[in-house]
Amino acid sequence: MTYSGDTTIITSDSREQAIKNSFDPDNYASHRIPVIIRSKEIGKVFANVKGNIVAIAGENRKEHEYLIPKSRVSHCDEKQVFIDISANSLKEFET
Repeated sequence: MTYSGDTTIITSDSREQAIKNSFDPDNYASHRIPVIIRSKEIGKVFANVKGNIVAIAGENRKEHEYLIPKSRVSHCDEKQVFIDISANSLKEFET
């Protein structure tokens, strides 16, 4: 939404969409960036498959694998991806 004088109003919805648009899962997968839910690492980003993040937990062997929709990314930085789901509902995304 823009008003005269080139003043742009940024709503929380547009801020959230900007975060999701700037998220590049391929970059995060190539660097094995941690996936965080409520301050706890649940795994690392391993791939981007059809708009979903593949997160795998386990250092030497796969303990858990999650297929999480990109739309569930709440925010990210260069070192972590934060997911907006509860720990209880995490099993819904396990493959």
